[in-house]
Amino acid sequence: MDVENTKIENVVEKINLLYKLSQERELTIEEKELQGRLRKRYIDNVKRNFRVQLEEIELKNEKKEWYILGVSVKKLIDDLNLEVLVEGQDDVEISVNDINRPGLQLAGFYNYFAPDRIQVIGKAEWSFLDFMQIELRKKRVKKYFSFDINCLIITRGLEPHPEFIKEAEKHKIWFLRSNLVTTQFISKTTVYLADKLAPETRLHGVLVDVSGIGILITGESGIGKSEVALELIKRGHRLVTDDAVDIREIDGQLIGTSPKITIGMLEVRGIGIIDVTTLYGLSSVVQQKEIKLVMHFEHWKDDNDYDRLGIDNEYMNILGIDVKKLTVPIRPGRNIAVIIEAAAVNYRYALMSKITPVDVIENRMNDLNGI
Repeated sequence: MDVENTKIENVVEKINLLYKLSQERELTIEEKELQGRLRKRYIDNVKRNFRVQLEEIELKNEKKEWYILGVSVKKLIDDLNLEVLVEGQDDVEISVNDINRPGLQLAGFYNYFAPDRIQVIGKAEWSFLDFMQIELRKKRVKKYFSFDINCLIITRGLEPHPEFIKEAEKHKIWFLRSNLVTTQFISKTTVYLADKLAPETRLHGVLVDVSGIGILITGESGIGKSEVALELIKRGHRLVTDDAVDIREIDGQLIGTSPKITIGMLEVRGIGIIDVTTLYGLSSVVQQKEIKLVMHFEHWKDDNDYDRLGIDNEYMNILGIDVKKLTVPIRPGRNIAVIIEAAAVNYRYALMSKITPVDVIENRMNDLNGI
């Protein structure tokens, strides 16, 4: 990053030098003002181009298309309202969306044990330990804590056995407590982790809710995605996000949301950024939507064999999930908003009916031919 900043400074220095030399000869006030504006605009463009190139390089160097975030134990404590019995290491994160109840481990069975999961002790495990002889319990608890556990949570507000406190302090492992019933706590935590640990990616495009169907509109910059989204909003449909779409995969569903900075904002070339909620009301924007269909815009190509019957099955893979994709050729005179509305309704029809329009035409032809 320092090297790139140095490059920017060198270019700016050269521009300033040329500007200074031009100022030494006698110019009119209008010429000087014009040169000053051009100089500022050129410097801004140089800086912007360098930043764009840096972002492209960083994206190319990124080996993974998507990533999984971890949840720090401290955030887990705050979000789930947990009581801290023993503090562990600060940098511990939960990266697995699974929970383990260590009944078998406390009985001495460690095959297929997953210490990277959140460990939850409920009434059953607590009662099992309570009836165990003290020496045996010490031995079992010591063996249990010899594994690299992220955190241990005891539910129902139960008072932990002293061996747990001792070993947790010794190994600096987070030991937490919840007042919830075990099954309720596990259900709540599972939903929480599914949301926080969902694989994520960010795609360039526009996400809209058309007749209840989440449609991701993709295509090169300037092809008219935002303008079509604006037309759809005017027709009563809803915007999720413009330009950047944050997508998470949760239980096989692709949930699209907007970056916080651009929620409710739409960029229209020639006008600028408009606040959709202010102009069209709060109901014109929805916070998130499941992506059901991808519509890819491309400039019309006469030599391209576009699907005219609706029988081609093309898909776009997002976070390991295939989403049906329609390629829409763009040229003057086509009402793209109407086409998207028709695609959304047709998608809903396809979900409810096993008969396609092609089948209907074929049946009519058979009737005419007496077949």
